[in-house]
Amino acid sequence: MKLSSLIIARNEETNIENCLKSLYFVDEIIVILDRSEDNTEKIVKKYTNKIFKGSWFCEAERRNFGLKKCKSDWILEVDADEIITEKLSNEISRCISTKKYDFFYISLLNFVGKNSIRFGWMACMAPEGKFCLFKNGKKNWIEGSVHPSYSIEGKKGPILSNPILHYMSKNISDLIKRFNRNTSLYSIDLKNKKSLNKYLSLRKIFSRFIKCYISRSGYKSGKIGFLISILSAIYPYVSAKKAQSDEIEI
Repeated sequence: MKLSSLIIARNEETNIENCLKSLYFVDEIIVILDRSEDNTEKIVKKYTNKIFKGSWFCEAERRNFGLKKCKSDWILEVDADEIITEKLSNEISRCISTKKYDFFYISLLNFVGKNSIRFGWMACMAPEGKFCLFKNGKKNWIEGSVHPSYSIEGKKGPILSNPILHYMSKNISDLIKRFNRNTSLYSIDLKNKKSLNKYLSLRKIFSRFIKCYISRSGYKSGKIGFLISILSAIYPYVSAKKAQSDEIEI
């Protein structure tokens, strides 16, 4: 069975080469450049000539565009700030040789700087894992400007043992920038809502914080876990306030 890897990138010159190096085991690398203005394309050309450029403001649309460009039997979706370890690559190769399953879930190990943060995450800031390994034609992205929903068909395989290394933020400042970007993107989707009351609920802020800090064990991550819990808690509120504003910067 052959494997395509799909990367969606925008101005990822500081991250993408490490990602590309880790994909030595795949048969095809597809890179979708979305409004990229830095040296990302120059770096990518060293690893693949299957580069497609365009402008998409909806994440679901650009991901579906990329899926259609993949020609292999299986697809591995990775982000430019993610790295596939050798142990994971071997596991992926074994998984795609099976005819029993149609898709697999792979955990993410999220990093802020050089520190891996294992506890306290919600998907709004960084998912704990994703269904990113699947047979071609089995997955379709549906809607959403950030962390869009999707449909996936077939039989689910076991969770892979090894995680993807996700170097999501260089430092705390970069983490805050991620929060600001994601809330701005989410606010675009919220503008279509008839009512934003549930997103502006103060009670929901408190319950989300408890979920991250206590239920998801954010306290085990120390001070950064406390910060992540706060950002996750206020995420819907900040997004809704931006949706009410006429000024949304992305």
